[in-house]
Amino acid sequence: MIALLRGTVAAVEDDLVTLDVNGVGYAVQCHLRTAVALHGVTGQITVHVHTSVSADAIRLYGFTSVEELRLFRLLIAVERIGPKAALGILGRADLATMVRALRSGDAAMVATVPGIGAKTAERVVLELRDKLDGLALPGDTATPIEAAAERAIRAAVEGLATMGFRENAARDAVKSAVGAGTEPLDVAALVAAALRRLDMVAAG
Repeated sequence: MIALLRGTVAAVEDDLVTLDVNGVGYAVQCHLRTAVALHGVTGQITVHVHTSVSADAIRLYGFTSVEELRLFRLLIAVERIGPKAALGILGRADLATMVRALRSGDAAMVATVPGIGAKTAERVVLELRDKLDGLALPGDTATPIEAAAERAIRAAVEGLATMGFRENAARDAVKSAVGAGTEPLDVAALVAAALRRLDMVAAG
C-alpha cells in the first residue's frame, strides 16, 4: 500500500495530479483546491496518500496534510459517502472551516456539495462531529469554555431530537436561544428556550 509520495508535479488535469517520483509517474486524485494549489508548483512536494484497491483498478487519493487524509478516511467510512463525495466535501472549504462546521453540526455546508442531499449531509455530521477532536488545525484555538459550550449545545440539540424534532430545526432553535442570551453552558435552559421557539414556529 502506498502511504506517501515525494516528488515533483509533472502535470495537473482537473482533479488529477501526476507526480513524478524518481522517473515514475503516479496519477493521484485530489480535490480541486489541492489541484489548483499544485498547478505550476516546482520543486519537490510531499503528498499523503490513501490507496484504494478494487477488482478493476488501484486508485491513489492525495492530500497535502495528514489531517486532510484522516478526515478523508473518516468521511468514506460514512454510509453512501464514497471517495468522490469525500473529495467534494474536502474541496468545499479549507480544512479548518470544514472541521468546525462538522463539529458545530452545520450540515448545510456539507449539503452544498453536488450529489449530497440533506439527509446524507445530516448523517455525515451525526457520525463525524464527535470523532474530530484529535485533528490539529492551524488557527484552531477554541478555549476550554468554548469547547464546553459546544458540548452543551450539542447535548441540547440531541435532547430535542429525542423528543421528535428534526435536527436542523432543533439546532436552529438552540442557536437562536444562545443568540438571545440563554446561558450556553446550561443544557436544561437551552432546551427550554429552544422549545419555546419551536412552539412559536409551530403555532405560527
